[in-house]
Amino acid sequence: MTHPEVQSFIERVLGGDIDAYEPLARAYQQEVWKVVGAMLFERQRAEDLVQQTFIKAYRHLHRYRLGQDFGIWLKEIARNEVRQELRRQSREDRRLDLYRTRVLQTFDAPFTPTRQEHLEEALRDCAKSLPPSSAQVVELRYQAGLSFGEVAARIGRTVEATRQHLARIRLSLKECIEKHLTRA
Repeated sequence: MTHPEVQSFIERVLGGDIDAYEPLARAYQQEVWKVVGAMLFERQRAEDLVQQTFIKAYRHLHRYRLGQDFGIWLKEIARNEVRQELRRQSREDRRLDLYRTRVLQTFDAPFTPTRQEHLEEALRDCAKSLPPSSAQVVELRYQAGLSFGEVAARIGRTVEATRQHLARIRLSLKECIEKHLTRA
């Protein structure tokens, strides 16, 4: 697609013709995939971020300066989306590590096989008390090992809503396990 054609499609989209965005997305899909794929190696997450890139570009098309290289502008959005995803994942990993450390530190006695059994029993009991929708999210994420994007697709929610839902589930499990262990 030539630069004047790209500019024409962008002007049409800005003028309200939302169907004019589809040829732009098709024309630049491979370029965005290359950027996202080079930075992120998990296919499902990459697919999600490519889609998010085009959605964000559409929503912020009014910020694009006509005459500027659309591909460069779009690839910068893609890079920013990947960076944000990597930061989110890093925060998630740190929270899980902190939680594991905190749980282990709450025990005065060394972590013996008996102590491990109590913890596993507490987790099983608490997981049984989860509502079915929450149990499904936990199963998909931790037992099936699916990414947030894959879990979100399976349950029909956005990735961010799925992350928040899982954070609330983990918090309720943590509180339940702590109560269970203090009774043991």
